[in-house]
Amino acid sequence: MMKRYFSIVSAVIFCLSSFCFAASSFADATAPAFSIVSGDKQVLTLGRLKGKVVVLFYEAKAAIEENRKLKNALNMFYERQPQDIKNDIARVGVIDCRGVLFKGAWEAGLRDHSVKEGVTVYGDWDGKMAEDYVFKKDGSNVIVVDKKGMIRYRASGPLKDEDIGSIEKLLESLVKED
Repeated sequence: MMKRYFSIVSAVIFCLSSFCFAASSFADATAPAFSIVSGDKQVLTLGRLKGKVVVLFYEAKAAIEENRKLKNALNMFYERQPQDIKNDIARVGVIDCRGVLFKGAWEAGLRDHSVKEGVTVYGDWDGKMAEDYVFKKDGSNVIVVDKKGMIRYRASGPLKDEDIGSIEKLLESLVKED
């Protein structure tokens, strides 16, 4: 009985450590390719964003407000930039749309949300992006990808005020890189 208990505990610890390693291994790793579709049926791929610094929020519908303070700060940061810097930054919102019923209603919701956010919001309809990026389900995920397609920042859940400043400094340095 005790031996079985330790086997189960060992298996759980191994799985948790493997998950943590897999999630953290994305720092300075090449961003996986993705294909997402907006409410207007526009397809966006990582390849189309090559040469831009990408700020991407991947969220469950219920978590859209979780990092509102960060979104507002990054929108103000973006608006302060000269046009040539704005051209080098891609702001991407993605909603987890796996298994939704009434796809037409969700597409309309993505269009409405795009207007509210001031950026096109896309749907991950098949969940492949969530799986490939190991995004936290039912939460807010933020990544920053540099111009060469490398993940330079990754976080899940509500971010702290000091994270906002760190992300802005990172973006300032990344837009200067060639």
